[in-house]
Amino acid sequence: MGFEQQWANAANTLVALVTTYGLRVVGATVILALGWMASRLLYNAVRRLCARSARIDRTITLFLANGVRYFALVFTFSAVLSTFGVATTSFVAVIGALGIAIGLALQGTLSNLAAGIMLVLFRPFHIGDRVEAGGVIGTVREVNLFYSELDTDDNVRVIFPNGKLWGEIVKVPSRNDTERVELKFTRPLSDDLEIAIARVQELVKKDRRIKRVAQIGVDAVNENNYVLVARVWVPRPEAPQVHFDLNRAVKDEFQRRAPKHEEARAAD
Repeated sequence: MGFEQQWANAANTLVALVTTYGLRVVGATVILALGWMASRLLYNAVRRLCARSARIDRTITLFLANGVRYFALVFTFSAVLSTFGVATTSFVAVIGALGIAIGLALQGTLSNLAAGIMLVLFRPFHIGDRVEAGGVIGTVREVNLFYSELDTDDNVRVIFPNGKLWGEIVKVPSRNDTERVELKFTRPLSDDLEIAIARVQELVKKDRRIKRVAQIGVDAVNENNYVLVARVWVPRPEAPQVHFDLNRAVKDEFQRRAPKHEEARAAD
């Protein structure tokens, strides 16, 4: 009879545990699922809401959307703990104590978070801007809480810690509409300098894409030749093509008007 009584007590205890904690586990699972879905819905809702206004930069949109999602996840985790009877006030106190230790251990990560907030508040550059930082040149694609993403000219995605973009010098070439193009041409010392400069000036004036001529002159003099340099300002999107076109035009011009002895030497 004692053995049967022990089995009965064990069965009652098991039923009580399943009834008490089983329902809590089910409830916690449901809360986690709902919280996860709610965080995604809030993330998308904030993005759609901000997208309606052209005044809200995409950088701020992503920052706010991520902030709302993380807040929803923290609230969900707190609700799960409450389901198991864990006092959230005590949990917050423990988290506060752990936060000091974690903050000391994760100074770099927290500095990236602070830098991300500063980037969003002051916006030294925007998504879509072309920037140069840490020896990398690329187009900004995303600015997140802890890191930013850049696409280089050869279509490589580069992940940059926000601390690097906030705490170091960052060049933003795309902020201005025009760009200076520098062209260099090597000419023999026997070539008349004034005529060479006049030829380059003539070709530059014919190109309507050039907004302003900065300088045209001699950049260096070597033993057998000198280097002629021309610095011109052009619209930024057209700068690479202007560079190629002017190089070809000047080369053709010098070759067309070259003296016969130079042509014969070039043929040899």
